[in-house]
Amino acid sequence: MLRESIKRINVLMLFLCVYGCGTLQQNSGKSLNQTAINWINQTAAVVVEEVYSGNDQLYIKYRAFLNESQHNKVFYAKADWHQQNETMNDSFNLSIPLEIIDQAQWNQRPEHLTSVRNLTQQDWLDFRTQLVQKIVPEQENNGVVVQGEKENILFYYDQYNHLQVVDIKEKPEDILITADISQEAFAQEMVKSFREYLKGKSIEESLLLFSTVEDYESPFLYIDLSRSKVLNLNIPNDKEKKYQESQLKKGLKSFDYLIVDSHILGFLTRPFSSTYRLFNWTKGTAYDLIRPKYLAILESQTIPPVYEGDPMDLAKWEEKLDKIVGKSLSSGTIDFLIGGEEFFPRLKEVIQNAEKTIRLRTFIFDNDDVAVEIADVLKVKSKEKGMKVQVLLDSMGQIMGEGKLSETLPTDFIPPESMEKYLRKNSRVKVRLRSNPWFKADHTKTTTIDDKICFTGGMNIGREYRYDWHDLMMEVRGPIVAEIIREFNTAWEHAGSWGDLAYLKSVMFREQSVAKEYGYPIRPLYTRVDDPQIFKAQLAAIKEAKKYIYINNSYFSDNAILYELIRARRRGVDVRVVLPVNGNHEIMNASNIVTANIMFKNGIRVFFYPGMSHIKAAVYDGWLCTGSANFDKLSFRDNLEFNLATSDPATVNYLLERLFEKDFKKSMEMTELLKSGLKDRIAEFIAEQL
Repeated sequence: MLRESIKRINVLMLFLCVYGCGTLQQNSGKSLNQTAINWINQTAAVVVEEVYSGNDQLYIKYRAFLNESQHNKVFYAKADWHQQNETMNDSFNLSIPLEIIDQAQWNQRPEHLTSVRNLTQQDWLDFRTQLVQKIVPEQENNGVVVQGEKENILFYYDQYNHLQVVDIKEKPEDILITADISQEAFAQEMVKSFREYLKGKSIEESLLLFSTVEDYESPFLYIDLSRSKVLNLNIPNDKEKKYQESQLKKGLKSFDYLIVDSHILGFLTRPFSSTYRLFNWTKGTAYDLIRPKYLAILESQTIPPVYEGDPMDLAKWEEKLDKIVGKSLSSGTIDFLIGGEEFFPRLKEVIQNAEKTIRLRTFIFDNDDVAVEIADVLKVKSKEKGMKVQVLLDSMGQIMGEGKLSETLPTDFIPPESMEKYLRKNSRVKVRLRSNPWFKADHTKTTTIDDKICFTGGMNIGREYRYDWHDLMMEVRGPIVAEIIREFNTAWEHAGSWGDLAYLKSVMFREQSVAKEYGYPIRPLYTRVDDPQIFKAQLAAIKEAKKYIYINNSYFSDNAILYELIRARRRGVDVRVVLPVNGNHEIMNASNIVTANIMFKNGIRVFFYPGMSHIKAAVYDGWLCTGSANFDKLSFRDNLEFNLATSDPATVNYLLERLFEKDFKKSMEMTELLKSGLKDRIAEFIAEQL
């Protein structure tokens, strides 16, 4: 039926009509597809002049008019879904590529095609308005969330009675969400409104084409009522074709990084560390299989009210922490940079002003426009006299970062195939890749400049961190920077051709900095092979906390932590956890549903942050711990991670006010159990191993 067909497309995509503006971009040397995309992105209107259909093919002749200009251009397009017909019957997203053709190909189209009724852009806007009026509450500052394939969309009327349609991650704090509508429910309402609209217009044709002029390079929606098909027609972006490596080439690159370098050549240069990592992984896995599960027992106990007394004694806590992880207190100051809009301009500014050294260590150095901009600054700085620029990357992270293009990339941007090669080309930047023995990664993110400033936290270098995700970085100064540099130097030597020998030399002869009084106490915490300081410290903090525990993390799958959080709530501790509505890993998303239900049933307050939150921060009765580590097995025991912790009241209170209190207000608090099934429980089991 028509309802089933419409349900399968990502209908929300068609409600984000954002038109480009400005002057026409130059199209010299570009393909017909790329030219069409550039026009669509800058167009004020599209007028369809002719449409024909037949034999699972569609031919469209349309004219695009530029914004604030009389300039216009005729385009010819063809869609062919014959090969996809069987697949489309079971597909969730019926998206068909449009091929822009020339006039000669248009003139040679098959005979005996059927004319298609064209519904104008205004028809589309009228239909959309009719549908929105049915689902969006008229009351000011009340809104509804409609679930999408890749994002959840918030609809609401503002104080001026203007309809606002935004990604849920852009939700204003004062908007009250009155309903969360599933894709199926939205599709049903869409079908109902669509039939009403056609009836009101006295439209009886079975073949219809909507002109939507989307900002998603999807300007048309084709509807065949006789065959119950609804097709979203998109213009493929040429940057995908130019950039995408062949499957064989990708496989060879992954094989080279993860097998040859990490396990064959890597074992020759790093035999001791590779063997030790394998031993540690085997030991940890065995422990996971035999350790008891206590959650069912806890669920039978009464949940007490929140404790109103004093928090834990932080002085005694720091003394206890010295014994747990070793006396490793340093000192310095921390300034928090929340969101890419605060971090990336500041990072670029400090790099540009560097005088002697830049040491950048990250899990992913993406190959999008934001990463290339940072890379270009590094390359320019490397050519300055006396400047030393080092970039330490993780092999697995680079495969992940270079494997998929961001959907929000500028139209004309062509990503480099390899950021390692791009950084080295025409520059003096020194680049090393860390190998991944037994598929364990270096997840650390630190950038130090002139031995004075360090940026550290959860952000990699890439577009999603700059524009799309909610994340946190720190700008650190003081003696703690020297500690971070020593760790970088050790990791740098270990990534070189001498491997374990260079690592051993670096550890044995590393310089010890002279302690200086600066700022306040800051404790570096690590996840190293067989030394899970971050896990041990936070597990102990959960056990010690009396008044409150606030956690903001995107990946939450460690049962030992979950068990102690439930126990803390049974002691009367106010436990709150912020998770993302839309994570960037499907397995972790499904796992978070199961985890959230367990926490909710045990009295823990769970908040879902709109959009993707990549924050890794926690505060336990005034003790703050934040950095690169997630709340999962990978971060707690397997990967290399780096966090900073402090009990400084001003620093902790600042983050509570700027991050946690705002995120609690902006998020949707869980009020009932979430729907979960076998798929989510399987995902939760898999996530426990990650």
